[in-house]
Amino acid sequence: MRTMPGLGVASFMLVSALASALGVARAQDLEATITDRGVRAAVRVQVDVAGGSSTGSGAFVDPRGYVLTNLHVVGFVRHGERGGVPGTFFGDGQHVQIATVDSDRDTARTQWIGRVVRADVRLDLALVRVVARADGTPVPAGTVFPYVELGPTTALHPGVSLWCFGFPLGVRTINVTGGHMTGFQMNTRGEVSWIRTDAEFNPGNSGGMLLDRAGRLVAVPTAVWSGRETLEPIEVARPTERIPREWLEALGRADVADVRVTGILQLQAGVELSDESVGDGGALEAPDVLYYALPVERPGLVQITPALPLGLIAPNGRAVREGRGRLAIGPMDPEGSIVAVVSPRTADAATVALRLSYAAEPRPTPSQAGAADRVRVRGRMIDRRTGRGVQGLIVVGAPGLDLAHHVALFLGGRISDAQFQSGLVASARTDAAGAYLLEGVPRGSFAGAALGVGYPPSMITLTVRPEEGPVVDVNPIVLGR
Repeated sequence: MRTMPGLGVASFMLVSALASALGVARAQDLEATITDRGVRAAVRVQVDVAGGSSTGSGAFVDPRGYVLTNLHVVGFVRHGERGGVPGTFFGDGQHVQIATVDSDRDTARTQWIGRVVRADVRLDLALVRVVARADGTPVPAGTVFPYVELGPTTALHPGVSLWCFGFPLGVRTINVTGGHMTGFQMNTRGEVSWIRTDAEFNPGNSGGMLLDRAGRLVAVPTAVWSGRETLEPIEVARPTERIPREWLEALGRADVADVRVTGILQLQAGVELSDESVGDGGALEAPDVLYYALPVERPGLVQITPALPLGLIAPNGRAVREGRGRLAIGPMDPEGSIVAVVSPRTADAATVALRLSYAAEPRPTPSQAGAADRVRVRGRMIDRRTGRGVQGLIVVGAPGLDLAHHVALFLGGRISDAQFQSGLVASARTDAAGAYLLEGVPRGSFAGAALGVGYPPSMITLTVRPEEGPVVDVNPIVLGR
């Protein structure tokens, strides 16, 4: 064997090994044409919110201008986040700013305005449709957007190369990181819940692209998990094969213009709902958090089997009260509230079958007085400073009841809604103008209370004289903070 001048056999073998390694590294690069396609299909997503903005990444997945991203980039996925209820959008979901680049040296500039048309809370995915130019003018007829095709995970296996395209926070040019697929995380149905990779994700990469060597979008970078039990951060991405079938079918039929939010099931009074916790919601060993919309009937009682932790979540995203296995829903609870259920992972990674029900509790009848001795009382509850109507509840206590103490017990969560109502002879909610109508109020003098949302309770006295009726108008109840 001939050697290069000045090099021994061992040195020559080292140089050959290095050359071979460099050749392998170059072979792992993504082809220039695929890189260029990915660069032009990647987008920077921004939605203005109170006090700042929510920024993430996305990808055009259709030439008509549909962007796939994470729901948490454009809306609420978990309660307690930025003051909103899961399943709703930042702002009104109508003004999603979409910035693009034409090359890897181009600075991202907002070119388009998008509208959220599909969202899934459990999968943390959203579909945004371009509806206008950045200046509000219509999208030019015949506009074709650069896009990437969706690819399945069937050809993936640990060790294959993957590339993450996106716009991390503070970065206005495209950022691409390469790595390998490191594994799958399956749900209890045998579906791919997450793809794990060592391609670096950074804040702002959420909703972007994880491409395979063919330039197909195989997963949406979603989260980075770290903790005491993980030596290094673990990047997880939602596989595109989990995109709801309805989204793809709708795109295949025509333009998607209507808005649909899935992943929050509707409870109905008197109807048992069956559901499953399969481990899609949280990566690694994090529990699933499942959300359910409430019926309009109030008061009521939510019950769940098995007896899991659950809580009432107000429209501002904050927990109102918590329970285990059952949760009372009162007439004063804000409209638009939902129920959250926390389902921890089982030791054997089995599906958790859930059964939920909502029992509307009938309001107690008024006093034992005859119908002729009962009247209807109507009035308004207003704010002292503005004179505007106040939403809340007007209650009338039964004779002999310490109504102030009864109200304190109820507001402190020490008695149920049914127990609270059992001490009343009448109650009514106010409408947006503060108006209320009390049905079946006995004649006489009774202790009452005005419970306005955001106001301290106000004790009142309601008197219905014998000569009055059958409808009695009373002076406005004035509340002050």
